[in-house]
Amino acid sequence: MSVLKTNLSPPFNITRLSHVNLTSRDLDATKYFYETGLGLEVTYHDSSYLCLRSLEETSHHSLIFEKNNSKNPSKCNRVGYRVFEEDDLLKAYDYFSGIDYKVNFVDRPFQGKTLQLSDNIGTPIEICATMDQQNSRMQQFHTHSGGKLAYLDHIQVTSPNVPKVYRWYNDIGFRLAEYTANDNSDEMWGVWLKRKNNTQDVVFSNGAGPCLHHFAFHTPEVSNVIHAADVMASLDLADSMDRPPGRHGIGNAFFIYFRDPDDHRVEIFTSHYNVIDVNQSPKRWELSDTRRSQLWGFPAPKKWFFETTEFENVTPQKPEFNAPPITLEDFLAKW
Repeated sequence: MSVLKTNLSPPFNITRLSHVNLTSRDLDATKYFYETGLGLEVTYHDSSYLCLRSLEETSHHSLIFEKNNSKNPSKCNRVGYRVFEEDDLLKAYDYFSGIDYKVNFVDRPFQGKTLQLSDNIGTPIEICATMDQQNSRMQQFHTHSGGKLAYLDHIQVTSPNVPKVYRWYNDIGFRLAEYTANDNSDEMWGVWLKRKNNTQDVVFSNGAGPCLHHFAFHTPEVSNVIHAADVMASLDLADSMDRPPGRHGIGNAFFIYFRDPDDHRVEIFTSHYNVIDVNQSPKRWELSDTRRSQLWGFPAPKKWFFETTEFENVTPQKPEFNAPPITLEDFLAKW
């Protein structure tokens, strides 16, 4: 499909990605990984619930972990977005109700009124306008540790139909910053969609889904990404590294990926850029151009493309587009 015209007058005003709600088999192990390892702040912890946030965040949480009491793999419950004010929640309710989506308001700890629904490929989302507030640690430099993570920046979700979900988010005001397409065609493989000023709040990439591929925290300096790897190694967590440092072509991000104790994938990155002016065109990447995934550095291992976190009560569907990635295993086979 061709690039859509951005809806500059959406029915309600989403401002950014807000939070991710996951499950964990062992909340203490999860707490150690994110607090001691990556440097996040714990804002609540009991036997069934764990909340964390990063250095620049004043809201109560950007990550929530609920206790997984089953023997099944841990999952993602929902991803959360923020709207500008509570009136936008009512507008969102009216909008989705008007197009026959199941929407309902729920009570969530530490959040104001919260609206829950699923998008048109089944991704469970929730939207809130307010959250409990407290001072950030931005200038409490003596507390900065691990990867010195500044804020939750984006999520990536695998989608069986990228054009379909792109249309849905475009209709509610998300803007396309970059995209990948099959060579010399309009067949879209991935879309980088934004509401805040930088390159993405949510990415949809071709694959079995919807499933959560990763969530990502921004850190201000390249050295912080490297320091995060050193800290994890010093804590005997080096094996949690899922993809070694490199630089994406898309978004220009200098990155590293880890897997937490429940195999949820988390990215630490820096150096993306602003997309503000309305006449700035989306950047296209050909599917065959491997620079989109890494300007430099080794290709991702096969597991990076195919291992994901399923959403609770959502059965992944096979992708409609078959595009086998070039993996680290493919690269090494040529040597």
